[in-house]
Amino acid sequence: MSTETPQLPRHVGAPPEGSFEQLRAEGLRLCQALSGEIWTDYNVHDPGVTMLEQACYGLTGLIYRADFSVEDQLTGPDGEIDFERHALHPPQEVFPCRATTLADYRRLLLDRVAGLEDVSLVPQPPPTSKARALPGLVYLVVKPSGSGPADPALLAEAARAYAAQRNLCEDLHEEVCTEEQRLCDLHAEIELTGPRDAVEVLAEVYDRCARHVIASPRLLSLEEALRRHGSLERVFDGPLTQHGVLDDLAEHGAMLFVSDLVALVQQVDGVKEVRRLALQRGDAAPVSGSLPWRGPGWALRLRVPGGTGEVSLVRLTRRGSVVQVSQQEVSEKYADLRAASQARRQASQNLAATAPQPRGQHLPPQPYYPVQNQFPPIYELGPHSRPTSGSPHEQARVLQLKAYLSLFDQVMANGAAQLDHLRDLYAVDGAPRQSYWWELLADEAVPGLASLYRRDPQEIEQRAFARFDHPLERKSRVLDHLLALHGQTYSQNSMRQFCGHHSPGELEALLLANKAAYLQDIVSLSRDRCGGHDITQPLWDPEHPERTPALQRRVSLLLGFRYPQARSLALPLRRQNRELVDVQLHADEHPSETWQGEADPRWHRVAHEPGVPERRAMLADLMKIRPLRQARLSEAFFRVAAQRERYWLVDAADASSQRLLLGPDEAGRWWPLGSFADTASASRAAASLRQFVLHLSHESEGLHLVEHLLLRPIGRSPGHERLKLSDAFYALRLSVVFPAWTVRSHEPNFRRLAQETVQLNLPAHVAARCLWLDFAAMNSFEACWSAWLQARMDHAQSPQTGSAERVNQAACRVIECLQREAPHD
Repeated sequence: MSTETPQLPRHVGAPPEGSFEQLRAEGLRLCQALSGEIWTDYNVHDPGVTMLEQACYGLTGLIYRADFSVEDQLTGPDGEIDFERHALHPPQEVFPCRATTLADYRRLLLDRVAGLEDVSLVPQPPPTSKARALPGLVYLVVKPSGSGPADPALLAEAARAYAAQRNLCEDLHEEVCTEEQRLCDLHAEIELTGPRDAVEVLAEVYDRCARHVIASPRLLSLEEALRRHGSLERVFDGPLTQHGVLDDLAEHGAMLFVSDLVALVQQVDGVKEVRRLALQRGDAAPVSGSLPWRGPGWALRLRVPGGTGEVSLVRLTRRGSVVQVSQQEVSEKYADLRAASQARRQASQNLAATAPQPRGQHLPPQPYYPVQNQFPPIYELGPHSRPTSGSPHEQARVLQLKAYLSLFDQVMANGAAQLDHLRDLYAVDGAPRQSYWWELLADEAVPGLASLYRRDPQEIEQRAFARFDHPLERKSRVLDHLLALHGQTYSQNSMRQFCGHHSPGELEALLLANKAAYLQDIVSLSRDRCGGHDITQPLWDPEHPERTPALQRRVSLLLGFRYPQARSLALPLRRQNRELVDVQLHADEHPSETWQGEADPRWHRVAHEPGVPERRAMLADLMKIRPLRQARLSEAFFRVAAQRERYWLVDAADASSQRLLLGPDEAGRWWPLGSFADTASASRAAASLRQFVLHLSHESEGLHLVEHLLLRPIGRSPGHERLKLSDAFYALRLSVVFPAWTVRSHEPNFRRLAQETVQLNLPAHVAARCLWLDFAAMNSFEACWSAWLQARMDHAQSPQTGSAERVNQAACRVIECLQREAPHD
C-alpha cells in the first residue's frame, strides 16, 4: 500500500497565450529590447513595471470579453440571435440539397403527397404510353394506397409537388401513369411464444410484409434519425422533408427475395420461429426463393385477407398446437396499424421546426473602466486618490502622467466599444454608417481628463477616429469573411469597369448592397442554381421574389442588377408614359432638339452635389427639361443622361441665366436641356434628370429565362407543326433575354461579360443563348411571355377543355419572338 501523499502536479509549461503572466513577460521583453540601455531596474516595485502590470490587467479584461462564444456575442437583448440579420443559416437550410436525382424526387413526393404508397419518375415513356421520349421530359408513375385506381386529386397533387421542385429544362409529361397492383398471398407457418395475443402478432406480420413488398419507407423523427445517423449533416442528406426522415429509400433490385421477409417476421414480438414462408402470385405455385418485384406497368402487392370468403394462408402454432384466430379481427387490427402509421406521418413535426438552433447569453454593453483608476492612491490618479496638494510642478507632473496613461486607456476603451458592437459589425442589413466604434474618455471615466483636451470632443472624435473609418470598404471585407464561410468569393472587379457613370461613393454603396443581397440569399443561390420556376404559381409576383429561379437571381446579382426578381423590364418606362426609340429616328423627327459639334473651352461641367434631390423639387426640375416634354425618348439620350460628367453649364449672352447642355452622346449629339436662373438651380436640375434616368435604368435591368422544353406542344398543336421545329430546339435549351437600352447593356464588353456569366453558372448539361432586345422588341416579347405564363399556370392548376390549346398558341407566339431575334439558332 502506497504511503505517498497525493499532490497536484506543478504546471511548468509556458503561460497560456493572453494570460496576465504571458502579457507581462512579453511586455518586459519589449521594454528590455527597446530601453535596455537607459532602464535597468525591472523589479516589481519599479513604477514602470507597475504601469505595465496595470495595462496587462486591463488587456486581460478585454481578452476575457472577446473570448466569449460566438453565440453569446451575437445574442441580442431579447435573448435571441437574429440569424437573418447576420446572414447565418440554420442546418436545415444549409445541409439539404435540391431534388436532383430520380431518387431525390421519390423521397420528396412520398413526403409531400399523402396517400402514395410509392412513386417513381422515369426518363422514358412507360410501355403503356404512346408519348415520345425527349431529353428533360420525365414521366410520373404512382402507386396509390389500396388496390383501386388512383384518385385524380392525388395525381394532381403529385404533379404540383413535382412542379414546386422542378429543375431547369425539365418538366413532367402531362400523362401520369398508375402501376397495376398484382396481388400475391402469404403462405407461412409460424411458431408463437410469449403472452402476446395471436391476432396482434399476425396483424403485425402482415403489416411488415406488406410494407416490404410495396417498398414502403420508414418514417423517423429527428431524434431517431440523429441516433441512427449521428450528425445533422447526414440526417439532412438529400432534399428537405417535412414529415420526418424517410429511411430505407434505396432502390431495390429486380427480384424480391422471400428470405428478407423471413428476417422481418422473425423480428416481430411474439414470433419464436418461422418454419415456412412463401409467396404465391395468382394461380402459380408458392415461391420460397425469389420472384420479380415489378414488371412493365405492374408491381406486387400483398393481399391481406379480410373480405367475405377470404382465408388466411398463415398457420400459427403455440407449443405444437394450432392457434385459431378470427381473420376479421386480424383485418381490423391490420387496418388500425395502417391508420396509426398515416396519423403519425401527418402529426409528425416539421424537421425545419424541430432542428436545434444555437443559443447564447446576451452580453450587455459594459462601460470601460480605465486602468489608471486602479493605481495606488499615492499616484494621485484615480477617483479614490487623495486630493493633489503638491506644488504646481508636482501637479503638472500628475496631469502629465494622466495624459500619458490615457493614451493606453483610450485604445482599450475603443476595443471595448468594438466588442459591444460586434452584432452591428456583422449585420448585413442597411447601409453602414460606421464600421469602427470608439468611446472618447471623459471626466466620468477619468476625473480631470476633459481639461486636458485642447479641442471640442466632437471635433476630436471626427479628427482622431471617424476620418479613419471607411465603413463601406470595411463592411465589404466583413461580407467577404461571411461569404468565405460558405466557400464563396465575390470580388466584383468585373462589375466595376462598367459602372463609370456612378460617382465613387455611389459605386461603393451599390457594390456593398449588391454583395449583401448575394450573401443573404447565398443558400438558395447555391443549392437551387439548377432549379426552374414553379409553373403552378405566378412568376411575376412582387410579394414572392423567391419564386424567381435561383439561376436568374444569381446571374442578376453577379451582373450588378439591383432587382434580381422576375418582372417586366419595359414596365418602368411605360409607367412614366415613356417610350424609347432609336437615336436616328428621334433626330429625324425633331431635328431642332439636337446638334453636333465640339465642346467650347468656356463651358464648364456641372458639379453634382452628393445626395438625391428632394422628390417635389425633382419633379419640378424634370418638368423644365426640354427632351422630357415628349413621350418618345431617344435611347442615346437615355444613356448619356446617366453620365455625371456629360452635363455642361453655358453662360447666356446677357449673363442673366445659365444654359444646361447634355452631351456628347454615343452619336456625337448635344442635347439642350433648358435655361435656368442660376448655377445652383441648373445643377439641381442636372442632378434630378440624372437620378431619374438612373432609377429607370436600374428598374429596367434584368433578364428573362425561357426554357424551351416548356414551350413544347401539349398534345397535338397545329401551330407547332407549322413552325417545324426539331426536338433539338426543346431539349436542354434555354434563352436568356436581356434589355438592350440600359446604360450598361448597350456596351459590347458588358454583353460579353453577361454571356460569360450565364455560361459559367449554367448547369453543365444545359445550353443557353443570350438575346438583347430593344425597347419595342422587349414590349412585344413580354406581352407574349406574360400571356404564356398565365396560360401555363391556369392549365397546371386546373386542366380544362381548351386550356392546352391556349397554352400551345401562347407558346408559339413566344417561339416566334425568339426566332425573330435569332432566326438561325
